[in-house]
Amino acid sequence: MTGKFHTFWGEFGGYKHPNALRYETSLSLANGARCSIGDQLHPLGLMDEATYTLIGKAYSEVAEKEPWCENVKNVADVGLLSVEAAGIHTPETQAEYTSESDSGAVRILLEGNILFDVLDLEADFSNYKVLILPDGIQITPVLEAKLTPYLSAGGKILASGASGLRTDGQELALDLGVKRLGENQYRPSYFKPYFELESLGKSSFVMYGKGQNVERTESGTVLGDVENSYFNRDIFTFCSHQHSPSTLNSAGPGMVESSNGIYLAWNVFEDYATKGSLVLKEIVLYALKRMLSDEITVTTNLPAQGVTTLQHQEEHQRYVQHLLYASPVKRGNGVEIIEDIVPIYNVKAAVKVGSVDVKEVYLAPQMIKLPYKVSGNYVSYTVPSMECHQMIVIEY
Repeated sequence: MTGKFHTFWGEFGGYKHPNALRYETSLSLANGARCSIGDQLHPLGLMDEATYTLIGKAYSEVAEKEPWCENVKNVADVGLLSVEAAGIHTPETQAEYTSESDSGAVRILLEGNILFDVLDLEADFSNYKVLILPDGIQITPVLEAKLTPYLSAGGKILASGASGLRTDGQELALDLGVKRLGENQYRPSYFKPYFELESLGKSSFVMYGKGQNVERTESGTVLGDVENSYFNRDIFTFCSHQHSPSTLNSAGPGMVESSNGIYLAWNVFEDYATKGSLVLKEIVLYALKRMLSDEITVTTNLPAQGVTTLQHQEEHQRYVQHLLYASPVKRGNGVEIIEDIVPIYNVKAAVKVGSVDVKEVYLAPQMIKLPYKVSGNYVSYTVPSMECHQMIVIEY
């Protein structure tokens, strides 16, 4: 559900730009959801004409798209176990409605074009190749009973920060290739990966968030080190405008791979929600793509502000890929809006459809056929241009 309000629920006389509701209703469709736009009635009982003109513009597009959006099932490679759903958060780590760790994880997954579902403790983990435990997921007996068969069946976990600890907050309940020694007292610390980041190569990258000191166990392979700063900034230890640099010496493992997945020693998702550092995103995406390997379902060159999802409409024997693109801006006191939507061009995509016999690929609702190529289990194509939202239908 979304609203027509400019700032927040409950205001009178505030309106989003029509493009914002076009995008938000399209995003609902792309996630297999029905659309609902909130309003509130004037005390005199009069319906506001401007509101329903605004809603009508969005719903006219929804009506055209409905045949490809009904009775669909979301396709996802990754499951994100919500901190909020797990009931493991404190006032310091919780935003107004969603924990910072959940928010940061969702942003990284969307910007990285990773197909995912947000999960609670009732979900079936076996549907996902990788399960993310963001920052602070403590392992209760109930959760451990679900994770044990998941890992035994070949599932992988991406855990960060204090995730994986038992409820006493001391020992790890899962074999993630590390042993916890305690919380890192240096803020910030640095990450020195053994691999090159996609955009930034190799360096000692600052990690603003809370970190853990760990040591590698026999089951782990180190993919990068922790480097501490010379000292924490305070009244007696002072360097530069923010913090002291890295000592450039290893202070233990910062990223470790095991047969059960990958562990990161910092609260990377909370950090991304509050700082938005490119480094954090590229570290997480490297880990996910390493674990997914050739099992990733969708690859695309859609820009970071784009969104892609994949829905399976089994009764019609077709997959529907959704592409969305808008670039929100902040105005005033942090109000995020969508106003201008610019077209983008030559969006490439490859979708893993398995061994089905692909009959045609076309744009919906325009019904324009696209040239495509089948290679192994993947069908690939290029969308010449799109504005706001485009559905690509793969019929088999």
